[in-house]
Amino acid sequence: MAKEGRDSNRVAALLICDEHDNILMGRRNDDFKWSNPGGHLKVNEDAYEGAIRELKEETGLDVQEIQLIKMTKCGKNLVYLFEVRVDPDQIIDPSNDPDKESDWWIYVDPNDVREELHIPLEHNVVLKYWIDN
Repeated sequence: MAKEGRDSNRVAALLICDEHDNILMGRRNDDFKWSNPGGHLKVNEDAYEGAIRELKEETGLDVQEIQLIKMTKCGKNLVYLFEVRVDPDQIIDPSNDPDKESDWWIYVDPNDVREELHIPLEHNVVLKYWIDN
């Protein structure tokens, strides 16, 4: 069952890299696996606005630049993949996340965590894009 106000079929997925091409990922509190920022969009929410909201809620970070990279079906979901730039000096603060999905976020080499992904690599739109590009 979808959370109230959420559109269970539309998802914003965010790719945020540092200067070393590491990706911002967090260890989830429910299964302790690695995940990217993002999540389900609210009903009638613009995908860009939803991506910006999800990033702010989950990490406390503000978007400097955002670009829609692709839209793709993944199971029953329509996934909007965004590449996002943030100020590298901004402090990551997940304390305001209403879902409390992850208590900390860090930049990691996805190759180091590929066996510990919340969304397995074969379905992980963010990491598949990162690998291919």
